[in-house]
Amino acid sequence: MCLTSIENQGQILQLITYICLFYSTVDSCVGNNNNTVPVLPQRNSLTLPCTAESSKVSKIPNKMEVLNDPGSPETYKEILKRKGINSQVKEVQIKIPSLVGDQFASQCKVVKVIFSDENLPPLDFFVKVAAANKEFADQMSDVLMFEKESLYFSTLLPEIQEFLEAQPGYDGFLKGLVPKCYYSSDQFIVFENLLSDGYVMLNKIDRHDLHTTKLVLKQLARFHGGTITFLQSIGEEKFLNKYSLVASKSVWSEEGEIVNGTWTQNAVDGAIKILSSKPTLGSDKALNFFKKFEKRGFLRLCSQYRYDNQACSLSINHGDVWNGNLMFQRNTETKKPETCLLIDLQTIHLGSPALDLVFYIFGAVDSELRWKQWRSLLRIYYDDLEDVVTQKLGKKLKFSFEDLVSDFCSKSETGFFFGMYAIFGFEALSDAGDVVNSGGNAMENLSIAISSYLDKVMEQKGTIFSEKIVRAYEEFLDISAGKSI
Repeated sequence: MCLTSIENQGQILQLITYICLFYSTVDSCVGNNNNTVPVLPQRNSLTLPCTAESSKVSKIPNKMEVLNDPGSPETYKEILKRKGINSQVKEVQIKIPSLVGDQFASQCKVVKVIFSDENLPPLDFFVKVAAANKEFADQMSDVLMFEKESLYFSTLLPEIQEFLEAQPGYDGFLKGLVPKCYYSSDQFIVFENLLSDGYVMLNKIDRHDLHTTKLVLKQLARFHGGTITFLQSIGEEKFLNKYSLVASKSVWSEEGEIVNGTWTQNAVDGAIKILSSKPTLGSDKALNFFKKFEKRGFLRLCSQYRYDNQACSLSINHGDVWNGNLMFQRNTETKKPETCLLIDLQTIHLGSPALDLVFYIFGAVDSELRWKQWRSLLRIYYDDLEDVVTQKLGKKLKFSFEDLVSDFCSKSETGFFFGMYAIFGFEALSDAGDVVNSGGNAMENLSIAISSYLDKVMEQKGTIFSEKIVRAYEEFLDISAGKSI
């Protein structure tokens, strides 16, 4: 086991079956008759945002029937009723969005609820549904990915918010951090549709400049700062007992190899294929390095995620911070991103906050910026984190900037490997279609899609890919040694 094991499996099952009744707060609705205009929770309100229900375990009596059909209009009518929105519904439109190269952990639906009263604006939902491929859905369930995201929105986030609101200096910095959740279970989760609020996803291949990177680092500082303070306040042992589901079966543990191992191996195998086919200056050294990870390389990375291998305090990590899990609002005049929001929290895990930073900075930030200014970027993050923990929450940050640097450098291997997707992987998958939900072995489909794409473009792009991989390798060597250019 790479992470602390959780022996009490009954406790995990009990957590999954939390029966949190849908909350009807003052800011979520006004009135209960069909003629009342529903006043929905504000875009940035995180107060008791979601109800979790489990369709798998029923040891605890359920006061509300679990909703099992995300394809039925009646499901969304019932969700509205449970949220205290009783206006008559005229129509529920359910569509499958066109997301080429996305949906690696689920399938998605977009839902529009149109009310009979034409004066009421429609409600737009984005719905995450368990993968259609049963074999892959079972693998996802094995590492509790839907369960973890459901627990986060239904139980953990509201408790963190309640704790933070009791701190004298808290200024509401959690607002706008994650999407608002209307319903969650281990089968599907209903969120607000962020596109309706002007949020967009940036091109997954484009790297972030300094301006955009600062936005993301500030959000990560808020995300980590709130959880670090909350975890310290109740104690790590109590947290691990109460939220054992968060600590169990991480996608970054040996159990996670069934899902995450293929992602690592695709990066390794793709790089080996490119460097072998199109050798360039310095490619021999990079090739020899990748060959060390040729067989089950993911397991070699697991040690970086053990609790006893962290210089920094434990935090809840997002686990998968890259362009595909970030959404931005642009300034209407400059068109530059001005706000940022984290999505897809199915990979949350405990560990040093540097683990999220490694994944993001290697996977999404401009390579020149990263190589020259990685230490400055960490300083920007640390200063924001210190502001959250000490200034806003009045607590002590129990690790130094150098501790953060130490964790970042020693764990940069993970970022380097997943940075291969920014070089060739995302480009390959953008041409692949919905490989996860198309039938057969989903992980095998993923590997075939990347390998086939590289075969197709090797003559045209292989040398460019090879040069970028060599440069990334040299950069990785410098950063892991604490150097910059």
